[in-house]
Amino acid sequence: MNSHVFHNQGSANERLWLAVIDSAITEWVRGSMRHKHKAEYFLFQDEEDFPFVCRSAGLNPEYVRETLWAIRAQDASGSNTNVA
Repeated sequence: MNSHVFHNQGSANERLWLAVIDSAITEWVRGSMRHKHKAEYFLFQDEEDFPFVCRSAGLNPEYVRETLWAIRAQDASGSNTNVA
């Protein structure tokens, strides 16, 4: 779920917030352990900033989290060792 998923749709403001989400996902997948943990908290547990960022990007925060949980579940089954 990187920037190629989002395409270049929406306003400049939405694209900015999409970049924030994309950056968090990239850190979660490829970042240092410290960055992985911070990104993981933001993506899976944060109940204030994450929903705000998603809505600002024109996304449904619940749908984004469901998608991320599915990716995490795939990792747990051993199909991708890069995801935290």
